[in-house]
Amino acid sequence: MRRSGTKPEKAKRQTKSKTEKPKKAKSSPKKAVAKKKPVAKKKTAKKAVSKKPVRKTTKKAVKKTAKKATARTQSVKALEKEILANVEIIDDKAEKKSSKGAALEQILFKVPSVPDPLIGTPKQVQKELDSLAKKMQRDPENEAIFNKIHLYMHGYLINVVLKKFPFIKGYQTVDIYQETLIALRFKAIPGFKNNKGMSFLNFAKMCIRRHLITLLNASKNRQKDQSMNRAISLDSSPLKDDEKNTYANIITDNSPTVDKMTETNEAFQITKKNLLGVLSDFEKIVLKEYLSSSNYKEISKNVSKILNKRYNTKSVDNALLRIRKKAMYLRDHCRPEDVPIFL
Repeated sequence: MRRSGTKPEKAKRQTKSKTEKPKKAKSSPKKAVAKKKPVAKKKTAKKAVSKKPVRKTTKKAVKKTAKKATARTQSVKALEKEILANVEIIDDKAEKKSSKGAALEQILFKVPSVPDPLIGTPKQVQKELDSLAKKMQRDPENEAIFNKIHLYMHGYLINVVLKKFPFIKGYQTVDIYQETLIALRFKAIPGFKNNKGMSFLNFAKMCIRRHLITLLNASKNRQKDQSMNRAISLDSSPLKDDEKNTYANIITDNSPTVDKMTETNEAFQITKKNLLGVLSDFEKIVLKEYLSSSNYKEISKNVSKILNKRYNTKSVDNALLRIRKKAMYLRDHCRPEDVPIFL
């Protein structure tokens, strides 16, 4: 009976322990809620702190926005100026490109029209080209044969002019192309010999290349082309970046104006008229020859022909000295209106 009584007591204890455990679990969420409340208060406090400086800095923000707006307007104006300047530069470049394009059109599209042109690779056309060159040697003025050769070599000539020799000082692209045609007609065709083991096409290419090389070397060393090689355009700018200021705007023009030239010419004519009134016939002729920019020998020959009398250079020199003395006398003793050239 005692053993049977102990079982319900144990069961009661177990049920009590089970009932006590959930009570502890219920108390834990209450503690968590109590802990979260001060955290929420801190967050609200932080928000309040963050709002205060925004109210204080509103005036500064307005000033900053105004400054940014002015800076933006200034930058927009600067961009507008740059765009306008770039538009002008693009227009100039377009004009230059159009001039270059016109020159290329003269080369590319002004090709002679041939009824039966040569078509094929150099090996396929070699015999026919050689025979055409031989016929051209017999009849140098045959334009039909030359046009046929020219049309077949047109692609090679363009390649030489535009890629290998694009710039020779003193020559434009059209001029270089004309030089290739001169070399083809007057050097390659007359100098071709079929017995040398070289085809006419290779021989013509060699002649054209050598002719352009001689032109290139001559343009560097030729004395008459030195001024052209060293010349600077007045439309170019002294600085690379500055394209508005050119040499034409910087260099002063010291040439006399039209009014000044007419004044000096009138003064010279009045002084000459008064001086001729004082000179002898021999001195008048000598002065006339001297003003025509002749030297003493030529003056003596011309005077001796006019007066039918022999005069040497010494007599001419003496006559010019007398003319100078009389001119000085007029300057010192006459009115300024009579000799205005001395003013």
